[in-house]
Amino acid sequence: MLRDYIGGMVLVEGAGGSGSFRIGRYEVTQELYEAVMGANPSYYSKNPPEGETQGRRPVEFVSWYDAVAFCNRLTVLTMGEKECCYTLSNIQYETDDDEAAKKKAFKEDPTYVTFIRSADVTIRHDKKGFRLPTREEWLFAAKGGTKSRSYRYAGSDDAAEVAWYYDNSGRVTHEVGRLKPNELGLYDMSGNVKEFCEDLTFYTNTKNEVFPRRISSGGSFFAQDKEAYLSEYDEGLESPGNGGQGFRIVCAAAR
Repeated sequence: MLRDYIGGMVLVEGAGGSGSFRIGRYEVTQELYEAVMGANPSYYSKNPPEGETQGRRPVEFVSWYDAVAFCNRLTVLTMGEKECCYTLSNIQYETDDDEAAKKKAFKEDPTYVTFIRSADVTIRHDKKGFRLPTREEWLFAAKGGTKSRSYRYAGSDDAAEVAWYYDNSGRVTHEVGRLKPNELGLYDMSGNVKEFCEDLTFYTNTKNEVFPRRISSGGSFFAQDKEAYLSEYDEGLESPGNGGQGFRIVCAAAR
């Protein structure tokens, strides 16, 4: 499974300042995440839509730090620790408990898993390992790279052709790769689950309190189609969302 996913990653050339890189053809799936991390934290871990495979639905209910830890673990398994792009320290964990579950209206069957709530993260892009895309890399790939036809969504101007969103999803995630791909052969870059990017930003409230946020792109299965516009992105929490937050990985062009 790991070889299939990695072997299917798509080369993205001509990305300007970011240089060439490889990106996952699909969002990280539940079966891939479980194979690497030994657990499936997803909200939508049962009852797939008719005709769809459960393990091929995208993983969600992961924190940004969980996604980073996945990248490191996959790198260790396939390339060795020396190629890891991230170093994590001061790791703080949190468990999804009963009280928290009561506030998560979208969760089908609470799993009460432990996730990484916070950590100090050092990033190195000179390594060959797996990592999250920057917003610039994500957007260039989603637009179709040098093959771009300037679509509003990733691969079409018609959301229903390429994206699972509020009007067509039934408000659940779907197996990856069932809709039309974009110009590079990438699936679900609009809709299904939002995808964490590497970029850090900050939010300041009315009390001048500053909070870290991570950019995520692509819209989701319970969002309106306009949120899947390639021009749109979220500045969201680093902690898990309510089932609409997943991720896709990238790595160096030459492995």
